[in-house]
Amino acid sequence: MANQTTPAAPPQSQDGQPRSLQFLSAGRLLSSRRDNIDLLKALFLGAVTTALFYEVFPLPFIEQGRILTLFDNPVSEVITGMTIWSLFLLLFKYVNFRVQVRTQRAFSEPSVQAVLSQGIYARNVDEVMDQLRNALEQLKVKKFEASVMYRRVAQVLHFIRTVPKKESINDLLNYQSQIDVKKLETGYTLLQVFIWAIPILGFIGTVLGIGESVHEFSVFIQTAEGGAQFSTQMRTALGGVTSGLAVAFNTTFLALVLVIPVMVVTSFLQKNEEEILLFVEEFCLEDLLPHLHIMPANEFITESFDEHMHRILQLSNNWLGQLEPLVTQLSRQTEMVSHQIEGVQPLLRDFTDGLLTGENTPHRPAASAKPVAPAKPPRRRAQARTGARKPRS
Repeated sequence: MANQTTPAAPPQSQDGQPRSLQFLSAGRLLSSRRDNIDLLKALFLGAVTTALFYEVFPLPFIEQGRILTLFDNPVSEVITGMTIWSLFLLLFKYVNFRVQVRTQRAFSEPSVQAVLSQGIYARNVDEVMDQLRNALEQLKVKKFEASVMYRRVAQVLHFIRTVPKKESINDLLNYQSQIDVKKLETGYTLLQVFIWAIPILGFIGTVLGIGESVHEFSVFIQTAEGGAQFSTQMRTALGGVTSGLAVAFNTTFLALVLVIPVMVVTSFLQKNEEEILLFVEEFCLEDLLPHLHIMPANEFITESFDEHMHRILQLSNNWLGQLEPLVTQLSRQTEMVSHQIEGVQPLLRDFTDGLLTGENTPHRPAASAKPVAPAKPPRRRAQARTGARKPRS
């Protein structure tokens, strides 16, 4: 068989998938799991912290009075619980934000820049991904697979190996930028709901407090009696009215105060994450794309056609090399058959000439030959018999 030179296949895992695709899938899965786990952990910690807060409340250094009445109603408990849940969510988002910052700084290090600036071809994408992971691990960057920077670089490198065209790379960057912005907005959806719901709960507490005050005053009017007990009933009714108004104003005040830190920290984190997305875009355009050895679409089609034609020619040569012994053997057998036909031709020619001239076929051996007597007329045979019976004279 003829020798065939083919490009080396990209390294693959045991299940047949390229390592670059595995790294990309692992990063997406890790990011999705991280968001869900953070949500559940924040809910659990918020509920436990709220329960502990109300178990030990009032604190020793808080005097019972105005501050105590702020939290001493069911609506205030719900407001406090939602605020604590929001703060734990922001804490986990800040931890993830620090991971993004560390990964961003790591991609600015000379060791990582050297890996990406050596020249990236479609055939060595997996080797570059391995070198990139090793460089990040040497820099002791934790959980970099879930960072936007690493996932964006992995997507670009995996895509150039699948469809290495400049036009497609630019489209990929635009689409992925839009997807990351949508993910960022989706990640802050629950916090935006809390920022909207906490003041609404304060207004609900206001309505409940005013309703309670009106109810106490209406009861006083219906049950008021004249005489010496009127002043006592008046004081009791006013106590109920003022307690209802206290609930109304306290819940509104508590909700407005607690929502302020949630709004400030949420805006701060969201702004910084948007800046990270902008840095990722600039890095891909300025530091990654110039080192990608890719070509325009028309050149890619021409080169792919030439490469496929070269492979077809190599395959044809291999088949010809395999068929050559069979053709040689067939030619030898054909030559033998032609010699045999040449030996039989004289016999066929004699036989044909004998048929055309009316001669018999070649005589058989004497042992098998039997002469045939000529036939005689019946009359002569009868005369011969009668003549034999006459006496001699």
